[in-house]
Amino acid sequence: MFNKKIIATSAFVTALAMPGAGCAQSKSQAPEPEYDAATMLTPAQVASDVALAEEAYERIHPGYTRYTDAETLKAAWAAIAVKAAAQKGMTIGDFYLEIQNVLTLIRCDHTKAELPSQLAKARNVTPIYLPLRWTLIEDRAIVTIAAETGLSRGDEIIAIDGRPIAEMIAEVVPLVPVDGYTEWSRRSGISESLEFRGGAIDHFGALLWDIKPSATLTIAGADGAKRDVVVERIIHRKWTALSKLAADAPAANFKDAIGFERLGSQSAYLKVDTFVNYRDPVKPKQLFDPIFDALRKEGRENLILDLRKNGGGSNDAQQALTSYLFDKPVKLATDARVKTLNHKGLEDYLWTWDKRAINPSALGFSRNDDGTYSLRSFVEDLIKPVKPAKNGFRGKLIVLTSDSNSSASATLVALLKSSGRAVLVGEKTGGSPDGNTGGLQFTLTVPESHVRMRIPMIRYFNDLKGFETGQGITPDKMVPLTVSAFRAGSDPALEAAKALVM
Repeated sequence: MFNKKIIATSAFVTALAMPGAGCAQSKSQAPEPEYDAATMLTPAQVASDVALAEEAYERIHPGYTRYTDAETLKAAWAAIAVKAAAQKGMTIGDFYLEIQNVLTLIRCDHTKAELPSQLAKARNVTPIYLPLRWTLIEDRAIVTIAAETGLSRGDEIIAIDGRPIAEMIAEVVPLVPVDGYTEWSRRSGISESLEFRGGAIDHFGALLWDIKPSATLTIAGADGAKRDVVVERIIHRKWTALSKLAADAPAANFKDAIGFERLGSQSAYLKVDTFVNYRDPVKPKQLFDPIFDALRKEGRENLILDLRKNGGGSNDAQQALTSYLFDKPVKLATDARVKTLNHKGLEDYLWTWDKRAINPSALGFSRNDDGTYSLRSFVEDLIKPVKPAKNGFRGKLIVLTSDSNSSASATLVALLKSSGRAVLVGEKTGGSPDGNTGGLQFTLTVPESHVRMRIPMIRYFNDLKGFETGQGITPDKMVPLTVSAFRAGSDPALEAAKALVM
């Protein structure tokens, strides 16, 4: 049992990051005044919020200057206040966009701004979302869920209200955070995102462009013929519900993310769409044990592990899966560091699930020569060896990857590749093979605009060989999805994996 005076991390980290009760209300969490995205902030209000945000990130974020130098970040923060002064003010909506633009420069997928609560609530009142789902395949906007729109799955969106969708994507791309230099991984957040309220086109577009209740879509069918289709926009709640219409929609919770299928007499397919295990938690072994018991009992020699929709999540789910894939103890991280234990002056604006994180005890940390602090192993279980499960799989392992992989899923994929345990098939991943900045997260709420920002507390270090800093993980066999394959209902990466084991 760990000391209650010491900050809880790791197994507790995902729970700590959950929104909800658990921390005394601070000044920044006082009831917000009535306002909308067009409400003006004075130059002084903008300057005040910027100064607080800059100080918090510079002091707390353990990867603040990992990929971008301090001078560039300092200039970016200052530019917001200069712009507000020149304009004699700035709307809250524009301020949110400016903040998000600076945060993407940090190049950390866990670092982002959230809409103030009143603006977020407005998304369920004002219809700004297209009544369909789409995704980028070969840099083309392809419809995945058409609902009752007059469109078909596989149709390509060419333009929205006469504006080429490629132009719209180019405008929102800089606002989508990624780890390191994995620019290709921005694709997964352009059209759909659980982190923002809709994909970048909808979430940021509602603040960038004049959104009308209806939209005219220029569509190209599989035969290349173009046509215009008028659709009525919907609210966020209805947009979210569209995912239920897709049989292959990624699960939001770990308990619903597992799929298992036998392939012939010697092989099997296992998908794990997310490690998120804090909204509706279960014990991971209860889900995995029956599957790996069956693999062993039936003597299956090959396993295809599909992680393509897995963007990370909870340590317990990640560690549990890891235990079934190795025959000896392995570490998912060799060190876990925080930048500071001193949050004095920021306490009233910081929130996290466990308020002990705001004033942590030094007993749980050891000080490093560079002034950072490493979490001790009795506090952070991610730096402890993961012991192999007795019913683990010891046969040939093929892992399917995609640009959606980041955080915990990218860490596992990197370990599998570095150790030579698996053959990777699919697309290049996002994430940081050498360790991400994540774990417990603070939410900073700046008092003038009420914009909220996520600040990860912990930087993890991996001792893995063969990776370029900030460049994700390249699979052994590159097999990207094509538009023609999607329209035909085929899965090239899965087919390539099956060819290796059947």
